[in-house]
Amino acid sequence: MKSKARISLAAGVVLTGLTACSGQGASEAGGGMHIQADYAYYSSAEDVSSVAEIAITGPVLGIETRECDKGGDNAGEPAIDPTEPDSVDPNPDPSATGSPDPTVTPSGIIGDGPSAADCTPMVFLKVRVAGMMKRGGGLTEGDEIIVGNIDTDKVTMEGTTPLTVGKQYALYLRQLTASDHPGITSVPNFWIPVGGNQGIFIVGKGTVTPASANIVALTDTEARQKLSAASGKSRPERLHTTVAGLKEAAKVAAAKRRAAPREAAK
Repeated sequence: MKSKARISLAAGVVLTGLTACSGQGASEAGGGMHIQADYAYYSSAEDVSSVAEIAITGPVLGIETRECDKGGDNAGEPAIDPTEPDSVDPNPDPSATGSPDPTVTPSGIIGDGPSAADCTPMVFLKVRVAGMMKRGGGLTEGDEIIVGNIDTDKVTMEGTTPLTVGKQYALYLRQLTASDHPGITSVPNFWIPVGGNQGIFIVGKGTVTPASANIVALTDTEARQKLSAASGKSRPERLHTTVAGLKEAAKVAAAKRRAAPREAAK
């Protein structure tokens, strides 16, 4: 079950789900930044599989590089010039001053103050594709890819889980190319988890657990049932499953995607 929810998640996911480019709210918190952004909300493995380009399992091999995303305008999307004629008021108020007075925070109230950050710290990791639950991107088992994530060594946030070198994960990913991330120059193409840490599952001994507590079931139907039963009560328990279970959820998502055109034609 997918819905758009405004989650106060500290991860700059402005481009298709994870990389924050500009306009993030950041403030000093415990010596580091705290970044806020919105994510689409997913509640099942089927959900994240349906929006991911690929879904893989594999180990994180190492850190490729780190970079602070400075944002910018996507290629083919020129910046708007605020001095263009159509942005100028043809009938200005003659009593208005040229520049409004700055807003002053009332005494005794602590405001956020100006942003301390002009970029979003990112870390880029090399991941080996050990298995594939959803194929795409011309990838196959044994390939190595670069996965971008918010650098949690530099920022504090909710909704983002660090990817640890040496550990195994199941990842639901989308690809970004150079035109998608003008603020990043060290990595031309990379993959990002969908929905922040909702696209990250931690593979342990005999079990797989989603990094996000939002994921409560394998399929959309199961998630609806669990969330309905828990309405007004505590949230359902976090999902515990296997790689085989994730593969079945991906098959359900694929079957629904194939059936969608037929349903629409009825």
